Amino acid sequence: MPDTTPRPSRIPSEAQAVADIVRSHIKPEIARITGQPGQTVTEILVLPDGQGGLRAESVKPFLDPYRDKPERREGIATLTNLDSLIAHVNRFKDDDSALFCIDDPTNPALVAVLDYHRSGAESDPRFGKHRARYDFPLSDEWLAWKAVGGEPLEQGAFAEFLEDRIVDVMAPPAFLTGDAPAGQKAAQKAATPDDSDKRLIDLVAKIGGKVCGHGKLMELAKGLRIHDQQKVQEVINTASGEAKLRFESEHRDEAGKPIDVPNLFLIAIPVFRKGHFYRIPVRLRYRLQGGRITWLLSLHRPDLFFTDAVEGACDRAAEETELPLFYGQPES
Repeated sequence: MPDTTPRPSRIPSEAQAVADIVRSHIKPEIARITGQPGQTVTEILVLPDGQGGLRAESVKPFLDPYRDKPERREGIATLTNLDSLIAHVNRFKDDDSALFCIDDPTNPALVAVLDYHRSGAESDPRFGKHRARYDFPLSDEWLAWKAVGGEPLEQGAFAEFLEDRIVDVMAPPAFLTGDAPAGQKAAQKAATPDDSDKRLIDLVAKIGGKVCGHGKLMELAKGLRIHDQQKVQEVINTASGEAKLRFESEHRDEAGKPIDVPNLFLIAIPVFRKGHFYRIPVRLRYRLQGGRITWLLSLHRPDLFFTDAVEGACDRAAEETELPLFYGQPES
């Protein structure tokens, strides 16, 4: 009986024949493409795609291993202090390099784009891939005081914070307390207060209280530590407006000793690590509810001190590099 199983045809299809002809006759070759006027000629490798057509491949991967230098400078140098950023920029800058100040309160930075676009609307663009960056390191002191700003603190937590950060508290200036010797008072009277002194004097006058130093705050912290679990009563001197806290002992037959409560003190801290110190007023307030007390610490206008620190550093970089300074993010 004859074998009737279908057998594949040995006659190639028309498409297959064309593909075979292309593979056998078309060889890889280099094609040159000319772009816009002034641009370099680009070379591509033209190859059969195995399907009867052609495909283009860049020759760059084949040539890169044989280069003796990169085509252009790229990458971001991360510097850890402002002096290094200035030195790095001066090493690589050209007439069109630019500085960008990122004044984000949580992540401030200064970025230099060394291959920034040429100046002028009709000028040639550049890649902007060669950069230097300095992330301003917020100081531990700044972060600590900002973290508690406006946040209610229970009595024990508040006492612990005061004890931990008492080194940041400065003695109030004599022009606020009137405690200077006679000779110094005469000199202060003749001297003209600077703008920061005037703002501080005005703030104290508006609050209507006395500025205290670290000694009074330590006394307050220790007193709060002793009376951590006791109920509290508020006693106000109606003549002076000064407030005292009287703690009620757990043994109700024993009265607690009154503790004077200041409403303003000064801290001296840097905004940035290893930066110069700022004299910052801190308001101290408390709330009584159900015989329990919570405390509030508020830095007075911390945004002003942050802005001054950022702008001062960026202005210095612009002056020492002689580059334009922009506020914001450079093009990505």
